[in-house]
Amino acid sequence: MNVQVQHISTFLHQWAPPSTKLDYDNVGLLVGDPNQQTTRILTCLDVTLEVVAEAIERNCDLIVAHHPLIFKGIDRINPTNEQGEIIFKLIKNDIALIAAHTNLDAALDGVSFVLGQKLKLKNLKFLDNGYNISRKIVLTTNHSDSESVLKLLNYYSAEEAHYYKVEGRKSDQYTYEAIMDEHNVGDLKKELNKNGLLDRGSFQVMEVASPSNNVGMGVVGFYRDKGLTQEQFLELVSEALNVEAIRFSGSIDRIKKVAVCGGAGVSLARTAIAQGAQAFVTADIKYHDYFTDTENFLLVDVGHYESEVPMVSALQQELSEAFERVEVLETQAITNPMQVFIPDQKQNPQE
Repeated sequence: MNVQVQHISTFLHQWAPPSTKLDYDNVGLLVGDPNQQTTRILTCLDVTLEVVAEAIERNCDLIVAHHPLIFKGIDRINPTNEQGEIIFKLIKNDIALIAAHTNLDAALDGVSFVLGQKLKLKNLKFLDNGYNISRKIVLTTNHSDSESVLKLLNYYSAEEAHYYKVEGRKSDQYTYEAIMDEHNVGDLKKELNKNGLLDRGSFQVMEVASPSNNVGMGVVGFYRDKGLTQEQFLELVSEALNVEAIRFSGSIDRIKKVAVCGGAGVSLARTAIAQGAQAFVTADIKYHDYFTDTENFLLVDVGHYESEVPMVSALQQELSEAFERVEVLETQAITNPMQVFIPDQKQNPQE
């Protein structure tokens, strides 16, 4: 079967559902035909003219990016400004564009998980999984093939799925209960209707107090044994993310528990402290946010690009494994607009 753009989009939506994005965001298929066949994909952080030129040169028909090219409404599309020129070239060269942004930030094994793995943290879990998206579904049906129903629930990532026979009815009926994320409920109900499971049954959805295990922001993890000294930790961060200069505040003798959030995540600093993290790695920290009234805590800014660019390789790997017939390439372009000047040490004037 030929792989189409919509197949890539569906895969990404299952991994990082669009319903979990922040309100301001714009994700999904932003440019292109969902029915277009794709044979070569380019993954990137930012969609720039350089990235589009690379996609053209490497014969890619789809770009999968983390940062959306289009946030606000567009008045016109022509090559008189950078955004217009990028869209113009994408359309002219039949290159589709998919973006997975804050929905991928919030996904299990998403941006912050990749950052945590890059920093060699173990036992990663969400730092903040307070998303109120868990739902309990109750399905009552006369369909007696329990194995097929449970498989269907499992396909839509249901947890704690079980069933029991309803006694005292004229016709045999079975009740299935499970916990699942809200964004999967609608698709499940459509599939149940399609297969006739609701012809003589009912389907109820209820909110539950427990948080989802699949959606959250930031992650927290550990270093084994005695952990790292502050200097060892900053050296590891610098080497792992290829950062020449790291901004930080605070001090600590030894670091064992670390929280991270790719991109601008300083709003989670208090959550990191409350969970006992000795360090928090994120980006885009403002001046006044560096002040903390907490002792033995390190607040680290590695840069927005640096904290998220590992996701480009992760996207390449995930898509390669999911679509064996498609060649998936990682961009070679460095799209970080920020530059750092590090002067040479002044020579001794007496030498």
